[in-house]
Amino acid sequence: MNHRQMKPWGKKEFWGLGEEFDPDWLLTEEQKELRSALMEMCRTKIRPQAIECDRTYQFPKESIKALGDMGLLGLIIPKEMGGLGHNHTCAVMVVETLARYGCPSTAMIFTMHITSCSTLLFRYHNNPHLQQLLRRIPKEKLLGAVSASDPATGGHDWYPISSKVKYLKDEKTVQLLKFGSWVTSAGYADFYSIMTVSPTFEGSYGNMSLFVVYKDEVRANTDDWSALGMHANNSGPLMVEGEFSMERMIGPPGDAAKSMVECIDVYFLLLTSSCWNGIAMGCLDLARRHLTTSAHADIGMRICDYPTIQDAYGECVIDTTSSRSTTFLLSQMMDSVSNNGDWTMYSDTTLTPKTNKIHWCWQLKFTAAKNVANVTETMLRVCGGTAYKTELGLERLYRDGKAGWVMAPSNEVLRNLIGLAALTGFPAIDLWEESTNQRVVQREVKKMSPSQKEALGRQLLEEAARETSKAAPMNPYQGTDFVNPFNTAPPTFTPEMKSSDGVVHRAALHQDTWTSLTLISRYDLTSKMTAFTFALPNPTDHSGCLPGQFVAVRLMESGKQYLRYFSPVSRPDDFGRLEVVLKYETQGMLSTFFKSLQPGSMVEFKGPCGGFEYKANQLDEITVLVGGAGVTPALQLARCLAHDSADNTRLTLLYYSDSFQDILYYSELKQLEEMAKGQIQVIHTLGEVPEGWKGEDGFIDLDKINRFVTKPNGTKHKVVICGGPTMSIACLFSLQQLGFSPQSIYIYGQFGAELVKAVYGCSAVLSGHDCHTQG
Repeated sequence: MNHRQMKPWGKKEFWGLGEEFDPDWLLTEEQKELRSALMEMCRTKIRPQAIECDRTYQFPKESIKALGDMGLLGLIIPKEMGGLGHNHTCAVMVVETLARYGCPSTAMIFTMHITSCSTLLFRYHNNPHLQQLLRRIPKEKLLGAVSASDPATGGHDWYPISSKVKYLKDEKTVQLLKFGSWVTSAGYADFYSIMTVSPTFEGSYGNMSLFVVYKDEVRANTDDWSALGMHANNSGPLMVEGEFSMERMIGPPGDAAKSMVECIDVYFLLLTSSCWNGIAMGCLDLARRHLTTSAHADIGMRICDYPTIQDAYGECVIDTTSSRSTTFLLSQMMDSVSNNGDWTMYSDTTLTPKTNKIHWCWQLKFTAAKNVANVTETMLRVCGGTAYKTELGLERLYRDGKAGWVMAPSNEVLRNLIGLAALTGFPAIDLWEESTNQRVVQREVKKMSPSQKEALGRQLLEEAARETSKAAPMNPYQGTDFVNPFNTAPPTFTPEMKSSDGVVHRAALHQDTWTSLTLISRYDLTSKMTAFTFALPNPTDHSGCLPGQFVAVRLMESGKQYLRYFSPVSRPDDFGRLEVVLKYETQGMLSTFFKSLQPGSMVEFKGPCGGFEYKANQLDEITVLVGGAGVTPALQLARCLAHDSADNTRLTLLYYSDSFQDILYYSELKQLEEMAKGQIQVIHTLGEVPEGWKGEDGFIDLDKINRFVTKPNGTKHKVVICGGPTMSIACLFSLQQLGFSPQSIYIYGQFGAELVKAVYGCSAVLSGHDCHTQG
């Protein structure tokens, strides 16, 4: 039999698997023509850039532009809106083609773009703003992305702890705060569909909403993006904060759970599976070229003549064909229930025809990710040592393919979901913790002693009483203050300060007005962090802040207000000056602005805006757990304590840095420790330990907190945390296990109260902002 057909690669025959292994009967003639044009685009423009982008972590801007030139950024947008109007099956084909013949990173970026477009199309019908954006996408070649993951919950996209939204007085505007992790194209996309809790949240994480935001409205940092594979994705954290019109909401409040299953999961799982299939086919293509053209040709023996290699290669082809067939089968199923990708049907907001099919996509993603992991590893093995050389290209695809297993929802999660559903029924899959597993509760309670049961009973009765009474929070600020969620009252403002020489020093900053300060000097702490020192209006002025409080900075640009919050590192009695530290971000108006600042530049400040209000001798001990740039409030506290001989408070600073070079103010912290010997203790722990390092290594964990932090013993002791949500959650769990109450813990950052409640429960009585009080 001779089934091999001619597949062109430029003017030559393609060197990989031929058309006889492509499911062409699934595609229309239009889709086949589109695939041929895309293959040529991959050959001439996208594939040549893939190697360089992988080597340099460079975002593939030219490849995305090429897709825009073909109209593919409007692939699923209806033709009447300027798009191509294609269905799920065509989208699957495009992503597989991109990953196989071009660049897997570009395929993943395109996947997130299509997924974002699907959320807009799901609810554009009565929203002129979304309609206008959809028309702009193909015309202006705009790139989109989705931010649904959450740093405080391991990246799970169904439990957005690190977000909050509330209506403003007119109910036509919301104040929004979102922190997303692992956002593809972070800082490079033109628009983002971001998932948050709803303004009608009321404690239910199933009550979620989606919003659309734009490039200049996000803060993102992918400069640190480093991974095993998918180098050009530029994945990283993304922050959105500000006030937004309700026209930015995608669908009605609480609609995001529908969008998550009906749109985001459907497209993301179908298209990521297509990407893994494309990587697997790309490996088979490269291996075929190598196995059929090299080694021992002079004696008539080629590598591919070995039966064991033929068996291994054949099994990988069969497994990949099975995964691809399932992908196309499920894409056709989604086309059949959605009238071939007709978005007008969703004008009826009750329709969710794809939702009860989503478990098929879960199984597909698991299969495709498992297959690509096996195929890439097997092709490396059968091709021998040459496969490990970068020239062949297998090594790069091997790294890219490894992302499949862990990309959310990870295969570890998916097999559990399917097993749980198959054994106990789909209602047992409680993504948003809205039901109780009575069997587990009863099983755990049976293990308890009578005294433990009595204690648990009393605790539950107290919590139930608080919740059923529907009493107002213990203060009107708790849980609603977007800037400082621990504030139990407006931040303390210090209008005057008298120094030991009797001079009265007046506050330079104010809480309700902006004050312009002049930059005196700037000093680069690292390549990504700079200390800026500003002059207060008068040499005798003080900032108006207590130690531990933070201030706001404002930039007005094109009628928009951009805000950032800084914890000063200068002491309040460092008269006439204010020093702050900024970590630069890949995308962020204020980062760009501060990078260009030179001495003499003017910047607007306001404060104090919140923070932990430290006063001498109100505590016996304070412990600060920090990571990276979060050391700034701890440094200010250490400076104040070391320079105040009358302050007897003990300070323990447990400080995590990625490497020794990343430690900020290392020498000064050492000097402050010497100045206040026995009163200040600084413990450094590193992610990467240099030779000869005598300090700690690894993240701040239960063991380190147990060894270095004084346990609850009746003294006045506060634990302050300043780091990202992931670090904060980890520290909270450790503190809880060691018996620390939520009243003794304060977290810097806008998500602090939510993180404490996530660990200790929604009825937890929280710490206050004042160092000697609780909320």
